[in-house]
Amino acid sequence: MNVVFLITDYPLHNFIVDEYVRARPEDDVSICRVRLVLRGKGRAETANRILPRLSKRFLGAKALEGSVVATVAVLPKLLWRGAIFRRLSRTAAKLGLAYHVTDDVMSDDTLAFIRRRQPDLCVSLFHQIIRERLIAIPRLGIVNVHPGILPDFKGIQPYFWELSEGSPRAGATIHLVEDEGVDTGRILGATSFPVVPGSSVLLNYRLTVQAAAALLPRCATTLQNGTARPVAQDQGAGAFYRWPDSDAFDRLADRGHAAFRLGDLAAILTGRWDDFRADRSIVHTGAPEIAAPATEARP
Repeated sequence: MNVVFLITDYPLHNFIVDEYVRARPEDDVSICRVRLVLRGKGRAETANRILPRLSKRFLGAKALEGSVVATVAVLPKLLWRGAIFRRLSRTAAKLGLAYHVTDDVMSDDTLAFIRRRQPDLCVSLFHQIIRERLIAIPRLGIVNVHPGILPDFKGIQPYFWELSEGSPRAGATIHLVEDEGVDTGRILGATSFPVVPGSSVLLNYRLTVQAAAALLPRCATTLQNGTARPVAQDQGAGAFYRWPDSDAFDRLADRGHAAFRLGDLAAILTGRWDDFRADRSIVHTGAPEIAAPATEARP
C-alpha cells in the first residue's frame, strides 16, 4: 500500500512515521512536510497574524521547550536518546523515504508530488485545512491523527486542554477526513489512558504520540482489507478549543500540571516511559469490538 504522511516537523512526530514503517514494512511510505505556517503565507506574515493571539505564558513555555528540545536533538552523541526528537528530514533519510517540503499543502507542486506517489492512503498530522482537491486523491481516503479524545476535545492542542480542563483521561483518535470541516470525520479508532498526575504538556503529548503510533497501523489495515466500520461523531458533543490563554494556564497550574518540565524531558530521554501503553484502544471493524488488553499505566 502506498502511504503519504502530511505532517509538520514538530518534536516527536518522527516517532509516528518510524513506528508505522516498523509495523507495516511492506508499505511504500513518503513524507510531505508541511511547514508551520498559515496556508499560502510566509513565516513573517504567519507570525504577525498568530503571535498577537497567544498569551505571553504560552509563548514563553514554547520558547523554553523549543530551545531545550533543539539542543537535545543536535547532541545525540552526548544525549544518546536525542533521536527521539529527530527532524523529519533525518527520519526520511534514515528510512529511505521520498520527502517533500511545502508551505501550502494545496499548492500545485505539492498536489503533484502526492499524485506521483499514487497514494492509497494519506495520513495527516498538521494544521492546515484539507480541501476537496486533496481529499479526492488517495484511493482509500485521508485519515487524521488527532492528538486528543474526540469528540470531547476538538481543535488546537487538545493534549494541552485535556490537562487544563481536568479530564481524567487523555488519548488519540484516528478519524477520516471526508470534507473540509475540522475534526468532524467518522472515527476509525480511538485510544486513551489515565492522565498522569502532575504531568507536563510535553509528557502528555509524548504519551499521546505513543498511543497514536500503536493505533494507526491497525486502522490502516482495516482500510486496506475492507473491514473498517467508521463511527459517526456526535457533532454536538464536546467543545472546540483554540490557542491556550492565560486563564487556561492558571487552570493548568491549579491542577498540578505545567507546560514544560525538565524532569519530564529527562524521563523521556532515559526511556522511563518507553513501555507505557494506553489501557483502552479500539478499532471499529465489522467484527465484534474488543478493547485491547488493559495494561497498568506506570512510569
